[in-house]
Amino acid sequence: MEAAATDRTMERTRVLLLLLLGLALGVQLTLLTGYYLVAPTVAAVRSTVDQLGSKQRDPSTRQRPSTTPSSRGYMLTSCGTEELAEAVAAVRPSVVYITGRPVSTTTRTAGGLTGDKMGSGVIIDPRGFILTNHHVVGAMSDIRVSVFGDRDRVYPAAIVVADEGADLAVIKVTALRELPAAKLGNSDMLEVADEVLAVGCPFNLEQSVSHGIVSDVKRTVVIEGRTYRDLIQTDAAINSGNSGGALISKAGEVVGINVAIYAPQSVYCGVGFAVPINRAKLLLMKVRYLSSS
Repeated sequence: MEAAATDRTMERTRVLLLLLLGLALGVQLTLLTGYYLVAPTVAAVRSTVDQLGSKQRDPSTRQRPSTTPSSRGYMLTSCGTEELAEAVAAVRPSVVYITGRPVSTTTRTAGGLTGDKMGSGVIIDPRGFILTNHHVVGAMSDIRVSVFGDRDRVYPAAIVVADEGADLAVIKVTALRELPAAKLGNSDMLEVADEVLAVGCPFNLEQSVSHGIVSDVKRTVVIEGRTYRDLIQTDAAINSGNSGGALISKAGEVVGINVAIYAPQSVYCGVGFAVPINRAKLLLMKVRYLSSS
């Protein structure tokens, strides 16, 4: 009897031990499985947190303020001032100031649109060829040109070729050195709202620069009874003396020749016009032919 009781006790002990061992193995397996499932996620979270922390510590990687409209107003974006400065530096030395003696006292004013008797020009060839408006030099004698950075020296100039219908002309000076010629762009690539700069000599202030956008690329206006078609309209400030100056793109290329402004009170009011440079290229081809013959 005692032996049988002892055997039953031992059997129960073995069963209990097996149960405890199974439970221990189950707990261990659960822990191991959970580790391998959760550990990668925890590591990824920690890595993301570390990256965000490093970006916040590094000023160069901080997120810029949003430029979307907010309840406090609008934040406007534009090209950087360095980009604009480079564009101006590429063209400004090529813009000249033109003076002369009027043959007549007739001025160009019609319908509030004003053109300048004297004005500006753009060097298009290092040999001294300068593109300007016909109304700037067409009724002038004793034409003289001042170049950028050499105000004390004045060069006599003569008209080489002119297109009164397009209000364009090319004059030539004889210089002792090669002159800085501007790079001509493609005015057909202009779009409304493109940023542009006007460079000229308003009010005898040589090589002045103003900034604006393209308001229209095919504007038709009437100036002194003549219809001008497909002009570039811009809000870049153009004043008396700017005619013949350069309208340039952010790439530092001439895309137009400033020709007139709408000024009912003879004061700039944000509406100016330029002849597309592609129209002038036909005249320049004629100049090259004449200069090579």
